[in-house]
Amino acid sequence: MPNHPNTAKTALTLLAAGASTRMGQPKQLLRYQGESLLRRSLRIAMETPFRPIVVVLGARAAELEAELEEAEAQIVYNSAWATGMGSSAATGLEALLRTEPELDAVFFILVDQPYLTAAHLVEMKKQLDAALEKVGAASAYERTLGVPALFRKALFPELLQLHGQKGAKPVIEKYRDQLLTVPFPQGRIDLDTPEDWKEFLQNEDFL
Repeated sequence: MPNHPNTAKTALTLLAAGASTRMGQPKQLLRYQGESLLRRSLRIAMETPFRPIVVVLGARAAELEAELEEAEAQIVYNSAWATGMGSSAATGLEALLRTEPELDAVFFILVDQPYLTAAHLVEMKKQLDAALEKVGAASAYERTLGVPALFRKALFPELLQLHGQKGAKPVIEKYRDQLLTVPFPQGRIDLDTPEDWKEFLQNEDFL
């Protein structure tokens, strides 16, 4: 894939530390089209030009690490994973900045958005590069802004202070008037419970 201007200093964090309590099993290991959601998400990340890539693990990390063998990514462990996704976002960014101190921007993606593609991430970066006054880009579905989200380094200090269950949403909400919105209607899918997963797979049969 051709390298887009400035992508050399755009990194990516895959947040995969949660315990999937409502699912009753690690959603990271649910299999879709022959691969786990975790491996699928990492593959999508690796199909982009964005480097370095960090995967943040927490609950049941040993099981999940087996899905990441020989991956072009740094695996980091968030010891505070039980406090919520916010601490995982901060942990991932800290690890990236240790590897690449001159980082210009960072993506956050999740494992439970099976319709995410590398093309969507590349398009987000392309649009943000063309919107120099914006501080970040967030995916838009229905009336919501959320992940995948891309933040310029001006927001790194606030991202490093994240904690709690809402992940990067507090930063997205705080700066929503300065964020570029990139349509991603299929990002609205929630895969939190066995019923969600069953419904998703049934709907897939009719696509």
